[in-house]
Amino acid sequence: MQPVTLTTERLTLDTLSDADVDAMTAYCQDPVLKDAVPIPWPYERQHADGFINGLAPEWWDEGSEYTWAIRETDASTLLGVIGFNVELAAIGYWMGEPHRGNGFMKEAAAEVARWAFSTGQPSIRWEAVVGNQPSASVAKSLGFIYTGTRPAIGKFRNDEHPLCWHATLTAPGEIHSVELHKLAAPWPV
Repeated sequence: MQPVTLTTERLTLDTLSDADVDAMTAYCQDPVLKDAVPIPWPYERQHADGFINGLAPEWWDEGSEYTWAIRETDASTLLGVIGFNVELAAIGYWMGEPHRGNGFMKEAAAEVARWAFSTGQPSIRWEAVVGNQPSASVAKSLGFIYTGTRPAIGKFRNDEHPLCWHATLTAPGEIHSVELHKLAAPWPV
């Protein structure tokens, strides 16, 4: 699939580029990301380069995962990354430390969910390592229904599946959302 650019009131979600390698390398030095995102550790420039210039374009070509750079509209600075894994029907995201707390991730995630639903996706899964309250806050604010704590569906470092919080968001009008609400558990505090 050809990459798709998405826009919101404040953001442009577009493809990662070689110009983002240094910013991604710097952001991924953050120990918060080390414990919350399945990135190599220690994170080096070669990891950012391989992800940006290898994996992300390959996934778009295969149609297996769609990964976007998050930028403020009319700016080139990388703020963070958001992706949608087709096989797992799962959204994942991270924001560089200097850009957290501005509502950017909620805005970006809402747009990716809207886009995924427009392609016929009936529901979207979300997971975050237990304790990742910022990610949970975004998911909860978008209407994801918390479904419990269990191992990650995706692999982390060393092929581990850490204990994660899980939630699901159904497309507007999807009939199985009633069943999902029956499975809902209180969001962790």
